[in-house]
Amino acid sequence: MSVTFRGRAGVGEVNRLHRTLATLSECRLLAAVTGSSNVLATYWLRDVGSVQQRETAACAQLPSLEVTDRVLGVRTEKGMGHLLDHEGRRVGMCSIRPW
Repeated sequence: MSVTFRGRAGVGEVNRLHRTLATLSECRLLAAVTGSSNVLATYWLRDVGSVQQRETAACAQLPSLEVTDRVLGVRTEKGMGHLLDHEGRRVGMCSIRPW
């Protein structure tokens, strides 16, 4: 499953925060964004229980990070051309023409 966290960190902390979060193997997207929540991070995790563990670990490691929102993606129909069954196993391919 995927989870996207939106968070807030001081401007001077964003680069250090990104360097730290980018070292985590389950991190798939990390971005500095505009608005009151200036950090966006997406992770691929095994289960719902891992969401709280990931958030707790990140906040313990980075005290300046305040998580403001969480969005769960509990089912992925297709990922980068791979067709998946209901248990997330690859069952085929589909050509992708992004542009």
